[in-house]
Amino acid sequence: MFCGWRLNASKPLLVELGSGTLEIDVLTGQCAFQKATVRLPIAQELSSWIHKEFSMFHIPITAVLRASLAVELSSSLIPWDTQTKELFFIDGKLVRSEQMHQCVFDCASEVATDEIVYHSKLRDIQEWPVGWPQAGRTFSTEEQLR
Repeated sequence: MFCGWRLNASKPLLVELGSGTLEIDVLTGQCAFQKATVRLPIAQELSSWIHKEFSMFHIPITAVLRASLAVELSSSLIPWDTQTKELFFIDGKLVRSEQMHQCVFDCASEVATDEIVYHSKLRDIQEWPVGWPQAGRTFSTEEQLR
């Protein structure tokens, strides 16, 4: 879920943070970058989602000892890839820049109960134009699906 569309609102902040280690306590929504506390919309999204999931499946939140996500971020600027088929918009206008942000996300998650610990790993690479999305802008589900 971290690498999905809900990350878009956090991308301007990730650009500011640069490369390093992001740690999210998914139960509380607290996060840190390089051990310093930061606020990212994706952390709250993950926390809200996991609480809803546990509720939907009648899993008491107290049964979960920890739910965490660690992400190694490797950020860089690259030339615009002319093969990019994805379109980016701000306020209905197509956005294109000379360079693109590229971020490699190496994710490791853990959910632990007193009986078992679940681990998962994922690598994702995302690219988006410089200046997209606008800092501080939030997106509705409908905007994400357009």
